[in-house]
Amino acid sequence: MKQLTDLPNGLIYRLATDNVFGLTIELALTTGIRLLICGNRLPFYDIAYALARRVGQHYEIILKEEITFSRAETCIQLVDFLEEMEARATPLLVSDLLARFYDEEDHHVDELFFTCQIELQRLSKTALVFVSADPRSPLERLGHVLSRTTREVERINCHSEKSQRDDEESLKRQDNLFPQRLQYIKGLGDSSLRSE
Repeated sequence: MKQLTDLPNGLIYRLATDNVFGLTIELALTTGIRLLICGNRLPFYDIAYALARRVGQHYEIILKEEITFSRAETCIQLVDFLEEMEARATPLLVSDLLARFYDEEDHHVDELFFTCQIELQRLSKTALVFVSADPRSPLERLGHVLSRTTREVERINCHSEKSQRDDEESLKRQDNLFPQRLQYIKGLGDSSLRSE
């Protein structure tokens, strides 16, 4: 498992689709993330629930301040998003990069894909850039190019050992407070019944 701090800028990192969700959560909790969704494979509600399990009621702050969501509906929109994106230090994750290329006419695919590659490379100079892709027929050729122009990473650990211990302690504190909160809520219910 790679440490996030071991990954240098200047490269585009390729993830398995199965690892996108976990990396999204970890980056949201550590560095923030710019998320550009090309397919329909990233469940927003699951992100909110996973964050709530990790940080409790503060998940809304993380959703609003640490995750920037964009969704490309077409290949041209994907290229536009990338061209307009500022080069800054917040990591970028492009999920299902090739998904919008399936809808494009053949004579535009190569040009748009090449432009995407150039923009991703530009953005990687100042931030970590991650992509996921599912290169199925008829885009195996683009999948091959992507595998040659990106570096595959399987799993990434975003937390140091200290922050993992802090997370565990925070969860224990929340678990210990649950019975007290439940008792308080029951007490409120009992008092509202008495006042009627």
